[in-house]
Amino acid sequence: MRAIEPVVPAGTPYEMGPFVVYPEFDATFFTDDNVFYTNTNTVSDYAWVLSPSIWVQSNWAQHALNFYAGLDATKYNTYAIEDTDDYLLSGEGRVDMSANTNLYGGMSYAQNHEDRESPDARNGLLPTIYHQFRYYAGFFHQEGPISLRFAGSGNKLDYNDVPFLTGSGVVNIINNDDRDRWQYTGGLRIGYEISQRIEPYVQLAFDNRNYIYTPDDLGYQKSSTGARWIAGVKWNIPRKLKLDAFAGYLEQDYEDPRFSDLNKPLFGGALVYAITDDTRLSAFVDRTVEETALTQLLAPGVVQVASGYLNTFGSIGINHRLSSAWSVRGDASLSRAAYQGIERTDDYYGASVGVGFRMTPNLYFDFSYAYRKLDSTAPDENFKKHMAFIRIAIPLSH
Repeated sequence: MRAIEPVVPAGTPYEMGPFVVYPEFDATFFTDDNVFYTNTNTVSDYAWVLSPSIWVQSNWAQHALNFYAGLDATKYNTYAIEDTDDYLLSGEGRVDMSANTNLYGGMSYAQNHEDRESPDARNGLLPTIYHQFRYYAGFFHQEGPISLRFAGSGNKLDYNDVPFLTGSGVVNIINNDDRDRWQYTGGLRIGYEISQRIEPYVQLAFDNRNYIYTPDDLGYQKSSTGARWIAGVKWNIPRKLKLDAFAGYLEQDYEDPRFSDLNKPLFGGALVYAITDDTRLSAFVDRTVEETALTQLLAPGVVQVASGYLNTFGSIGINHRLSSAWSVRGDASLSRAAYQGIERTDDYYGASVGVGFRMTPNLYFDFSYAYRKLDSTAPDENFKKHMAFIRIAIPLSH
């Protein structure tokens, strides 16, 4: 959702003393041929997403203070039970102690919903709503070619319970309190600038997940502690190429002795490459350890619990500007969710194409088509999905 990844819109902002203000209103109409991500008996619908937002940013020569508020209100025509209201409120600041040293930090609060492609949310009669509280802070210092960064964050997730229909036709409640947790991350990164374009770095980080209500309904302690060791390089050619690639090792050690600890290679990277002045290629690769509430029924009364899953994700996209008003784009993605503790692997495939048209500085149209597919070792969970979007963006600037 756009409210979770805010991007400052184009346009001339309003000036309010030491701040600049970017308001925007978006409206998106979309069609969906598989609303509930099902394998059989698929149903289609169309919906509107109304998305007002506002950015407030300082325009100081030193220090910074920024705020954001955004809403995505989704309203379906037929299946109103799928309606959601996602929103995000955030603030962040930076204190420049010198030209090479700063302190920064921020916080945010969001209400969001789990997409039904997640097996954790597939069986609920209503969307799974969750609330997210995030706090972060860091310190950065550059001394000659050497850079040093300390950073840490705390992220609290609070899930709402949802009703579901049992096999006997009785409505019961999914106790999502079992999923409520804090996730703490932090670490140290040291970089060395070989030149203005190339900077190798090393990074050590911890990643701890603490569940609030333990043990869960099945008697498991799902809290864990983790660490990441990374070596990488940043390569930047102004207006041509930007690359950040890394590799290393991750571990996640679980409190419950019935779970096997996870120890795997870690890798990732982000690339932006200007093929020409009008054509830009982007690519992204990442590997993370994710939480899940998924279980597997081995026999009547015998349930196997997943500790989490190793998610490996990759995407590639291209954007081409046809003129000052028109642009086209296309992208594709692939992710593999390898569940730990149960016999299941999910492969997600995605692709989209789109056309953008800026009629005026304050009126932008976007037309796109998206395809989504799941191939799972649990074949009843497979789905295919086609969606078409028409988006109108109105930056309320001057």
